[in-house]
Amino acid sequence: MAIRKVPEPSYDKDVKKIANLYIKARSAIILELLALVENKGEPMKVNQQASMLRQIDFILSQLNIEVQATIEEGILSSFKEGQAALAYQVGDFNSLSDATKGVQFSQLSKSTMDAIFADTMDDLLAATQLTSKRTKQIVRRVVSERLKMDTAKAKGYRTMSKGLIEELTKQGLSNSIKEKGFVGIVDRKGRKWELNRYVDLVVRSKYKQARTEALRTEALERGIDLAVISSHGAKDACKNYEGMVISMNGNTAGYPTYEELRSSNKIFHPNCKHTLYAIRSEELLTDKERQVNSEKTEKYKKN
Repeated sequence: MAIRKVPEPSYDKDVKKIANLYIKARSAIILELLALVENKGEPMKVNQQASMLRQIDFILSQLNIEVQATIEEGILSSFKEGQAALAYQVGDFNSLSDATKGVQFSQLSKSTMDAIFADTMDDLLAATQLTSKRTKQIVRRVVSERLKMDTAKAKGYRTMSKGLIEELTKQGLSNSIKEKGFVGIVDRKGRKWELNRYVDLVVRSKYKQARTEALRTEALERGIDLAVISSHGAKDACKNYEGMVISMNGNTAGYPTYEELRSSNKIFHPNCKHTLYAIRSEELLTDKERQVNSEKTEKYKKN
């Protein structure tokens, strides 16, 4: 039986859905902040700041609830798809559809999937918490500046900073919230990730991880350990591993393991497109596939 290759799923739909949830929350905060600044022409009151901060907490808590529901469903779907892919690849089912219906969700599967879900939410909640902190800083500054403007008007001063006036417009507030408030993460080099890009990276990598861990878990339960790394004509370091036969769970001596390759950061890194095609033995490989595996494995061992 030849290697059964299952097409990789697309995660675009969930990435877009979750990104839109963040955009929706950002727009809601901008509208609240704009209403706070405009305030129907009335002088600003200090207690309005506390009210606005509570509103930010509410908007972001609702965001977390909606994101969590989407992530939970997506991780589960990715995991089940990985289970079915493995069962079909090794020939236990005649079709992917039959495999999807036939695989069982064991306790090991559940605990593995729950851990991935928890890690994903930790990553996204960290971004939301940073967003909350930075957005509240903006609110406090805006309130302070608005109070200064009200004081200046009360004393008859007509001249105010052009920059201040521009910052308190809808466009100014929108820029501040987007550039300073909705920042997904700040890395060790001090670089800021725009939240939508950060969400994209987290969702794609975690969904892919869920699928891969499902492959490995299902393989373990079915007594399978070997797999071939997919080939995509990669241009980066991944190209050195395409077509290599590896041990998914470290149960077969003499083969590089998934964990050691992943820890090298040269393949199976975030946003990596490579997947695994499970096989029962190398005998299933064509002569060309055996040659590729031999060359890649020898090169790997030398390095």
